[in-house]
Amino acid sequence: MQRVSGHTRRWQQSQGLSDSCGSLDEDKDALGENTRRAELETRDLVIIGSGPAGLSAAVTAAAAGVDVAVIGEDHRVGGQIFRQIVPPLRFEYSSVDRQNQRIFKRLEKEWAESKVQFLNRAVAWGIFGDNAIAFDNPKHSILKAKRLLFSEGAYETPVAFPGWTLPGVMTLGAAQTLLKGQGVVPKGIIVIAGTGPLLYYTASQLLKNGAEVAALIEASSFSQVAGWTRKLWRAPGILGKGLKYMAIIKKHRVPIYYNTVVKEALGSEVLEEIVYARADNLWKPQAGTEKRMKAEILCLNFGFTPSTHLSHMAKCGHICDPQLRGWRPVLSPRFETTQPGVFVGGDCTGIGGVEMAVLEGRIAGTEIARRLGAIRESEAERRLVRLTKSLESHRWYQNFLKSIYAFRPGLLDLMTDDTLVCRCEEVDFKALSGFIQNGAHHVEQIKRLTRIGMGRCQGRFCYPTLIGMLAKILPAKELEREDFSARLPSKPLLLKVLFEMSL
Repeated sequence: MQRVSGHTRRWQQSQGLSDSCGSLDEDKDALGENTRRAELETRDLVIIGSGPAGLSAAVTAAAAGVDVAVIGEDHRVGGQIFRQIVPPLRFEYSSVDRQNQRIFKRLEKEWAESKVQFLNRAVAWGIFGDNAIAFDNPKHSILKAKRLLFSEGAYETPVAFPGWTLPGVMTLGAAQTLLKGQGVVPKGIIVIAGTGPLLYYTASQLLKNGAEVAALIEASSFSQVAGWTRKLWRAPGILGKGLKYMAIIKKHRVPIYYNTVVKEALGSEVLEEIVYARADNLWKPQAGTEKRMKAEILCLNFGFTPSTHLSHMAKCGHICDPQLRGWRPVLSPRFETTQPGVFVGGDCTGIGGVEMAVLEGRIAGTEIARRLGAIRESEAERRLVRLTKSLESHRWYQNFLKSIYAFRPGLLDLMTDDTLVCRCEEVDFKALSGFIQNGAHHVEQIKRLTRIGMGRCQGRFCYPTLIGMLAKILPAKELEREDFSARLPSKPLLLKVLFEMSL
């Protein structure tokens, strides 16, 4: 039986996780006897995720006559980017929010005119042979897809340092979800730290909604930030928004500390203070430069890691990318994976912005419609050439963001021996380093030796740090071949869901 410590159980409870979800056996044993006997309900196309890529792929394919079903975790379509606030809650929109809403309104109009089936508030937790998707919608438990599209998005890359598990330490995305999804403005002294444009966007968004932002702590240098501004002259719309955010920050007299990282979070039960220090160009903290600052909420962002658990479960080929601190699927120019009929689009291919995600969805949706014979070959090719050309014009922005969020090994120097790397299984930096120093140089090997990645999050919190550690010792080509085995269920699942499937 798996050991569950007090720390692990307390953390699980704080995250809304239960002890009721364990590992499942192979595909044929997990579906249940009655489900195996029954003929599965089939759709031409099943899309997992209703963000920009999933939504655009759905309406594109549906407009051609494809029978489409979308599985989404929210009550309405939109995903994290187009997240719709629940009436009558409100918050003050930023210019990015307003632009995203304009894009969403166009897609929503197409959605309203389509016959796409939306299976909302449902978590897709398993992929089985022949593109059978298991999810926890009460009316449907399994769908089979002639074609399958993953648009799972990405999650913010965790960074381990002393105190990072304290209540009050969260990602910027968590603060945005509270604000945009629930109309909740975080109360208390807020410090925003990390690197990249999202820091300034979120700071201005919080400030406009009355939050108390005490400081921005930017790991990159002022000259690097100025360099980002110069590169954005080719995108005046994005540049203009950035300048607006900076003006709001300056108006509220929020100090910005460049070349600086948060070294430690302090507090007896919850976050009370942070320790920050000057950093070099590799983001390594410089000894003797430490200072303290009162903080009740620390919002962090050091980039994004593609979400690939379901595409791993579908046995698609992946490349381990140290810059993303995760895996990205191997794709054709039209976003088909190494598994025929399985496609991927959006931020789970790499962060590129809303417009790029929408175009990826359009391309995948058009190609799927062509494969199913819903669009004539000549018409499909004409559309695909135009869409691909437009997508390439956005490729510079994806490369721009990738350079900003590129992994810098100095982040690993934030950890001390007793810093938890795997919070689910309580594996600390000292134990992990010891095994690596003694010759364990592969993700699956280290997983079996330490149990890292075997907890409820399945490596979402710890694998980015592990990849960073392996990147320091493995050649790039060897690291690319590193992989992990995703297990069922891909996300925590109540046992009653499995019970209901077997009835």
